[in-house]
Amino acid sequence: MFHSPGLWALLVLVIIFVLSAVLTQVLVRFRLLALPNARSAHQIPIPTAGGLAMVVAVIVGLAVLTLFTATPDYTILALFGIAAMAALLGLIDDAKEVSAKIKFTIIGILSLALAVVFGPVTNIHFDQSLITLPWIIGVAGSALWAFTLINAVNFMDGADGVIPLSALCAALGLAVLGALFGVWGVCWSGLVLAAALLGFLPFNLPRAQIFLGDTGALFVGAWLAGTALLLIREGPPAALWLMPLLMMPWLSDVLLTLAWRLLKRRNLLRPHQDHLYQWALARKKVHFPIAVEISLQILIVCALAIIFRGSATSAFLAFAATASLAILVHWQVRKAK
Repeated sequence: MFHSPGLWALLVLVIIFVLSAVLTQVLVRFRLLALPNARSAHQIPIPTAGGLAMVVAVIVGLAVLTLFTATPDYTILALFGIAAMAALLGLIDDAKEVSAKIKFTIIGILSLALAVVFGPVTNIHFDQSLITLPWIIGVAGSALWAFTLINAVNFMDGADGVIPLSALCAALGLAVLGALFGVWGVCWSGLVLAAALLGFLPFNLPRAQIFLGDTGALFVGAWLAGTALLLIREGPPAALWLMPLLMMPWLSDVLLTLAWRLLKRRNLLRPHQDHLYQWALARKKVHFPIAVEISLQILIVCALAIIFRGSATSAFLAFAATASLAILVHWQVRKAK
């Protein structure tokens, strides 16, 4: 279905951008409220479920794309279907809070669906060697990737601009990598998400009038996780290491925070404010610089992914070095806390 973008591609992306912006404005006026909880970055209610505007915009965008092509790309349509189900779960949670156990169970099921449809990852490549995993291990690992990324995006939503701006950078990074590798489905997937996020962003930054909510955060997380698995499947061996590298600023904060809470024997399901970005917010009292800092981190790892995309070994070394740096930073900050 999707090939290298032509002139008509700009029209499609503009439609998604405009529709996302217009519908977000409608939701701001509708004011579905977000009540502050133990891990909220705000003390006053702010409209949420803004991600619903993005979902509708993407629906229209995919419909228009289908009109411009001879045959539908069922892979991308499947990606939207799973991401839309994640958004529906988020919408229910935004309207009436769903218990953590039920929510994680449903996200786990959707993660398995992403693993089966877009994976599983069963081959781990290096330049001179190959590790082949059993199919069931590949499914479990791919599902764990999707589950972790979806929750990482969801955990970090709530501060003005943090996820919308950084996810915009990540989506553009995926689009660039997809183009460089000739995997045009990934390129289109990144561009479509970027256009929807760009329409939403002015209402969330520098001061939030509305949030993505779980509706948008789960949608964005599932979309990025599925797109990453698609690039790993259709792209070169290096893509396996480039994808966690690209998402490192989110994954490191969430996973290392969970590890720290485990060491402190704290309840992992209880809302908290122990992420590094939350500590930074508490210190600075201003959200905009934190959103910019995390987005700059995403842009840096995007640049590293592009530079080290040439081989699986070089991509692995870039991933390992970045992960090691993240661990060192977290250890130093938490030691000083």
